[in-house]
Amino acid sequence: MALSSSEMSQPTPILLIEPERGPALKLQDLLLNLFHESLDLGVAHSLREGMTYLSSHRVPLIFISLAVSDYKWLDAVRALRLTAPDSGLIAYGAILDETVRLNAIRAGAHEVLSIADTAPAVFQLTIECAMIRANLARIGARSSPPEGTTALPPRIQELTHALNNAMTSINGFADILLARLSANDPARACAERIKLSGKRAADLVQELQTPHESTPLLQTGATDIAPQAA
Repeated sequence: MALSSSEMSQPTPILLIEPERGPALKLQDLLLNLFHESLDLGVAHSLREGMTYLSSHRVPLIFISLAVSDYKWLDAVRALRLTAPDSGLIAYGAILDETVRLNAIRAGAHEVLSIADTAPAVFQLTIECAMIRANLARIGARSSPPEGTTALPPRIQELTHALNNAMTSINGFADILLARLSANDPARACAERIKLSGKRAADLVQELQTPHESTPLLQTGATDIAPQAA
């Protein structure tokens, strides 16, 4: 969605995941120039901090540095997309080639940005494109169920959506643990069980979110099945 003056008059929550102070300050300056006083910016220095923040906050826009040190950058993009599927996701770096850009998009980023010499107009356009793409995906995911299916009540939809995000965050933390534990570490078996249980729980939430065919009503009128007289 475009950043209209009415939208920008409300505080806009944004999450920035950046391990280095210099790029973090540069992104903050660009965001402050765009949003002015209507910016509610959360800054995380690692993917782990970012996912902890997302477990209790909803943000329409996330910036993730491709230089995060606690996770492989493509896996970091995938984890964020799964944890916050409704958020616009922008991956960025100092210098990006075409391969990095394409891989980041395939991993789930809505936009990829080089911050080496980003003009304010380009920065704003990148944000708008990311939010439009996230909004289109959200509309598609929440479209009306086909005829003959029963949709969940709005409150149940909201709770299952929040539960799904929480389970995805748990799975993401399990992935971080598995990436850090060696193959012969006794704790690895526990992390694998957490990952397996989290995946099973997430599958159950997805099944709950899926509209099911409504049961046809039984006819109450009696039907005469006696043979007719000749």
